[in-house]
Amino acid sequence: MANTSFASSDPLTIKKWSVVLFKQALHDIFFGKFVGPSDKDIIQTKTDLTKDKGDKIAFGLRMKLSGAGVTDDDDIEGSEEAMVYYDFLATLHLRANGVKAAGKMTLRRTAFDIKSDAKNALADWMKEIIDEDTVYALSGIANAAGTIAANAPSTNRRWYGGQTTGGVVESVANDAAIDSSTDNLFGTKVISLIKRKAQLATPKIRPVSVDGKDWYVIFVHPYQVKALKEEAVWLQAQREANIRGLKNPIFSGATGVWDNVIIHEYDQILTRVATEHFESDDVIATGMNVARALFCGAQAGVHAYGQYPGWYEKMFQYGRVPGVATDVILACEKTEFNSQDFGVITVDTAYVGD
Repeated sequence: MANTSFASSDPLTIKKWSVVLFKQALHDIFFGKFVGPSDKDIIQTKTDLTKDKGDKIAFGLRMKLSGAGVTDDDDIEGSEEAMVYYDFLATLHLRANGVKAAGKMTLRRTAFDIKSDAKNALADWMKEIIDEDTVYALSGIANAAGTIAANAPSTNRRWYGGQTTGGVVESVANDAAIDSSTDNLFGTKVISLIKRKAQLATPKIRPVSVDGKDWYVIFVHPYQVKALKEEAVWLQAQREANIRGLKNPIFSGATGVWDNVIIHEYDQILTRVATEHFESDDVIATGMNVARALFCGAQAGVHAYGQYPGWYEKMFQYGRVPGVATDVILACEKTEFNSQDFGVITVDTAYVGD
């Protein structure tokens, strides 16, 4: 007599569910549109170790060319400029989760298919940890799982302060000095200031090129967007220009554009309130709320896979109760060279909640 069981020993079945879960997770990842294999992408991805052993993947961080080149009839042969790369090693970690039915009576009481529901739940979990780890890494904050270490923004890649809705900017020394819910808000003048900081930094933060034009991206908290939308100059600019006709995925879902910086609202951007901190030696002032926006150029961060998500099935309680699990080996990190953040500037401003 042939028996039908939940768990299948057929490797093709298991592989199919692994692919389905991964595709679903990738489709829903917030940072998915910013990820690609090139050093021109905001988040560069590599899969080198999916076939090889090891727990680290090396990325080459490409610097901008700085030479003057040749002029007139001078011969370019023999005068070529050497490309400059810095090595960055991303460390892989295994993340796993699973679910199982409580028992046969639970299966009897419910009409849903636990295998399909588990696939959806685990895909959601996978999406959330990849997005969350990306935000924590770019922010320089340790995650709860311990796979992202605290790594505070480097000296030339952080900014504190804000502006009034009228556009008066105040730059302060640290989070503790953010002391006004009217003078230290997020806004257009802050965006332009941080863009200049990226352009004039040593080394420069490379923009992303789309159709021959250079762009940066900044990820901001909804309460920072709230302040932005209270600026008359912002509202006028979005009515007159905005992002109509721009097809590249990095524009999809954007709040708008200012000074060639694409603004993306993201509710998982990190915030802290009074007596809390991003860095332990820099406590938020009494009565203040602070959000850490992320201004990004090319190769701001990396996603590296040592193993794509797997799908595992098992029967418990003498083969009566089904369970499923998934795992993935990956790294989500911000890039660095010589102890300097490579492609991200943190932008800490005050915000006013609802």
